[in-house]
Amino acid sequence: MVQNIAIKISFDGSCFHGWQFQKNALTVQEVLQNSWQELTGEVIQIVGSSRTDSGVHAKGLIANFITKTSIPIEKIHLAYNTVLPEGLAVIAAKKVPLEFNARFDSIGKHYSYYLFIERHKPTYLRNFVAHINQSLDIEEMKAALSYFIGEKDFASFMDQGSPVRHTVREITGINLKFETKNILEINVFGDGFLYHMVRIIAGTLVYIGNGKINKSDLPDLILAKDRRRLGKTMPPQGLFLNRVYFENELFGDDSLQNFLFDASQRTGKINV
Repeated sequence: MVQNIAIKISFDGSCFHGWQFQKNALTVQEVLQNSWQELTGEVIQIVGSSRTDSGVHAKGLIANFITKTSIPIEKIHLAYNTVLPEGLAVIAAKKVPLEFNARFDSIGKHYSYYLFIERHKPTYLRNFVAHINQSLDIEEMKAALSYFIGEKDFASFMDQGSPVRHTVREITGINLKFETKNILEINVFGDGFLYHMVRIIAGTLVYIGNGKINKSDLPDLILAKDRRRLGKTMPPQGLFLNRVYFENELFGDDSLQNFLFDASQRTGKINV
């Protein structure tokens, strides 16, 4: 029987060259497809909710594929994990309608970016944080958060390399909090993101924190649609895709209601 299976995936981005299949590099999509073929003999095409870049991590990327497998739904993730390499795991699996598409049916995403603020370089965390070797004005960064909220043309926050039809996106929530005394987490919620958008938001906040950009100039900088006037694109290893949201609950705490609540609780707030 033909089934559409949705899976929730976690992976260490330092093990892969991003999500999307490439001819000469190992990607998450390729490994998932090849591993399923190794497990079942079946050739599948996996659709991912997000095309993460090389080095970017995921705690909850969603994907789906059409299959005729006889493996019970509740055991698919267990069976899948027996053939997956280190750094990649299927957390859960669920049968969904045949028309479900993980990419086009998502209504929101939650990303986090981690800054390691310290004079010395990170060692065991080097693949999971970006190093900032100077102090930052956290209050100035906090005061800038509200300028990102809302539906705007975020062309200034997009790098070249991924053509899109339009550059209007809505940021529904953003916050800062210290995970430890020297690791700052930037959380961003939105209906969709442009190429490198979250990494550029993080870089712009760093520039505001070190005085290179004045927070009050942000509205004009957004309207200018000039990538060169904003902060640098931060390195990929600090970025995590935490959760993908859908109209109806898929794997728990990922429905439209969850998205609206999660974003509203984090809009322009800071915990230090």
